[in-house]
Amino acid sequence: MIDIRGLTVEYEGGIKALDGVDLVISEGDSLGLIGANGAGKSSLFRSLTGLTAFKGSIMFNGLEVIKKNMPEIRKDIGYVIQESDDQMFMPKVIEDMIFGPVNYGMAKDDAVKKADEILEQLEISHLKDRYNHKISGGEKKMAAIATILMMKPKVILFDEPTSSLDPHNRRTVINAIMEIEATKIVASHDLDLIYDICDKVALLNRGCIVKVGSKDEILRDKKLLEENGLELPLSFSGR
Repeated sequence: MIDIRGLTVEYEGGIKALDGVDLVISEGDSLGLIGANGAGKSSLFRSLTGLTAFKGSIMFNGLEVIKKNMPEIRKDIGYVIQESDDQMFMPKVIEDMIFGPVNYGMAKDDAVKKADEILEQLEISHLKDRYNHKISGGEKKMAAIATILMMKPKVILFDEPTSSLDPHNRRTVINAIMEIEATKIVASHDLDLIYDICDKVALLNRGCIVKVGSKDEILRDKKLLEENGLELPLSFSGR
């Protein structure tokens, strides 16, 4: 589904956020992106969605990620960014949810009906008519996920989906992500979350892919993680 070859992202001052990354993501994968701060996780997401300039090539379902193809590609990629406040821009949850589909031509009544189905699926129907600035961080994260699901993306990118959430809301978000039927790429410092959600893991360090493998192969390897500025998930650290 996604074929990345020689992906390089360089910012001002010659700083390379990504340096020759090769990565293949198949349909139905649940892939975790892990790495210390500055490893390049967010830059990879921004490259996939055409939000930053890059060298190399990215193919998405046979389409090259270049400017002229982005309208078509973005129909199939959902991006749940780290700060939900930056994603939810309409006054009410329902208004955010129907904004994209209506602008792509769906009748408003049909969009509202679809929104009701997704809200029920995520068990957040009570948020439908709530104002975004009056709901909690966990509720806002769930609403942001609901907004992305409205577009029926084939791939969903999650950037630190549980950051700043309390344990209850963290578990609610994890359960919701696990139930989503789409190819999922999750970037997080929360390695327990990655272990719960993902089947495969890609470890990055200083803009390079160090290793790609099964979650057990990478997340149980204490030496590998420590060499790349990470620690064992809390679930394993006491074993």
